[in-house]
Amino acid sequence: MRVVKRALTLEPRDRDKVPKYLAIRNWLVDRIANGDFARGEQLPSEHEVMAQFSVSRVTARQAFDDLRSMGMVEAKRGKGYFVSRLLATASLERLQSFGEMMAALGVETHSDILELSEGECDAATAEGLGLAAGTVVTRIGRSRIAGGTTVSVDIGALPLEIGRKLMLLDLARNDVFHLMEQQLGLEIGFADLTLDVAEVPTEIRHALGVSDQEQVLRLKRRTFSNSGTVLMFEYIYARLDRLQFRVRIPRW
Repeated sequence: MRVVKRALTLEPRDRDKVPKYLAIRNWLVDRIANGDFARGEQLPSEHEVMAQFSVSRVTARQAFDDLRSMGMVEAKRGKGYFVSRLLATASLERLQSFGEMMAALGVETHSDILELSEGECDAATAEGLGLAAGTVVTRIGRSRIAGGTTVSVDIGALPLEIGRKLMLLDLARNDVFHLMEQQLGLEIGFADLTLDVAEVPTEIRHALGVSDQEQVLRLKRRTFSNSGTVLMFEYIYARLDRLQFRVRIPRW
């Protein structure tokens, strides 16, 4: 029988404010995000949680129910609770950054920087940015990681006046949208998005963890300011088992 080895601790200001089931849920989320419990691994049982945190079965079950509703845990009858594969859900009703999308799951995110460079853009990138072919642009390549899992690899191109400023900021721990709005004072208005299934470029297969023959989701996104200026053009490559989309479609 597995026992929980790390004690639950709360900040003094939270001890009387956070319900116990939420504190337990958050503790488990942190352990999953930190890789203490890997995908497919069995979590502590309700009885172990009851003993560790001196709570009732109702409280322990409520914590696990929350994790199930977040998509982080699955219950197997007669066996217990297991860590689900991480499946990010992107809403097509609102423009979201990666961090905003994962925040709903309570999972912290970061990026591994794969590329920071300047160079002449190809025809597709030039069209995406509304520039002349061969214009020098900034390229930013990142692996987008949540809970120890690479969800996507994003390859973006930006006009030099924006890209050069972003290259000096903390791209590993912050979303580009956040940095644009909070650090550069840019107002992001909307984005055009197209989606298909494609082969992943050879140079990023390893970062995404896919084989030569495996296909992935490919998102082509043009992000605009409120005034209609193109701020960024990017390709986002995501594994088919790591990302899904949600949209509400009205009847009329």
